[in-house]
Amino acid sequence: MKKHTSLIISILTITAVTTAFAAESLKFSIQESKNVAASNSKQAVIDDLNIKAKESALRDAEKDAKMSTSVNTKIDKLNNKIAREVNPAKAAAELEYAKKIKEKNLKNLELETYKATSNMLLIKKELEMEKAKQDILNEKYKIAEARFKEGKLTENDLIDAKYALDSKAIDINKVTGKLEAANLELRRILGFDMSEDLIEIKDDLILTSTKNIDIEKVVEDALNNDAELYIKSEELKASEKIMEFTKEDYEQGTPTYDENMLNLENAKVSFEDAKVNLEVSIRNKYNDILTARDKVQLAQKWEAICLNKMNNAQFKFEKGLISKEEVLKAKEDYLDAKYQTYLAIYNYNILRTEFDTLYVK
Repeated sequence: MKKHTSLIISILTITAVTTAFAAESLKFSIQESKNVAASNSKQAVIDDLNIKAKESALRDAEKDAKMSTSVNTKIDKLNNKIAREVNPAKAAAELEYAKKIKEKNLKNLELETYKATSNMLLIKKELEMEKAKQDILNEKYKIAEARFKEGKLTENDLIDAKYALDSKAIDINKVTGKLEAANLELRRILGFDMSEDLIEIKDDLILTSTKNIDIEKVVEDALNNDAELYIKSEELKASEKIMEFTKEDYEQGTPTYDENMLNLENAKVSFEDAKVNLEVSIRNKYNDILTARDKVQLAQKWEAICLNKMNNAQFKFEKGLISKEEVLKAKEDYLDAKYQTYLAIYNYNILRTEFDTLYVK
């Protein structure tokens, strides 16, 4: 029996890697967060063990290929050819696939980290907006109190103003809860313990690269480098080689011929389906990016309009042309527009980063 690396035993001995970052301040840039996650990744250890196992399997396949066995039947002849020319190639392909999967898992971890850190930044922007709105509502309530005492406002109007202020406190608590949950998710990804200590992200939520994408080149590169497409291509090559050997001694209609032909056709279909699905997913994601970029531009334009309206309202108020409430309403509208810009930027950044991580070489 061939001796292979025992993955089960090795996996059970894996322990988390402790980084210098974790021992210091819980304040990271997005790139530093990626580095921490990669350093603490248990999946990377598993991937390395898998690569070692595939290297061992390749050595065994190459050793078996050099061994000569007696050939008494057609099936022995076929199996010998497969052992000499197909199995080593398959083992080499599986080793290369394992290496590609390790690289893919690392990229996915970086993407997961980016999403988690960006989510923290977005929630903080939402919390800032809600607190700013709370200040506005508090100012509105003070105005309502003053007018109620002057007899210019009903008690119901005052109650409504107080209810709006109290409701905003509930909104803030909800967003605070979202931030705490997002913090725990980020700690999990970074490999930290589940403490309530809040991680601070040093970066700001800004628009990532809007450089135009050469979609045709991206599709071409992806088809040439995708890990799943690679292994399916190698499986197809192996099936073609086996069928080539099969035709030397077997005729159509025999069980061995028909079974190997079926395996070949299935491999062709699997490979072609994977190619089509990959290209469709790339082009769909590309279209989503274009739509998200348009939404960012629209949000930025609307934010600029709302800022202009707020400034105009403040000017008119100072001239005695409008009430304080109208100024506060304009401020609320601007806060909403500003947050919607952040949200549009966040959505675009996630889509663009997913695209660059999954498809761009």
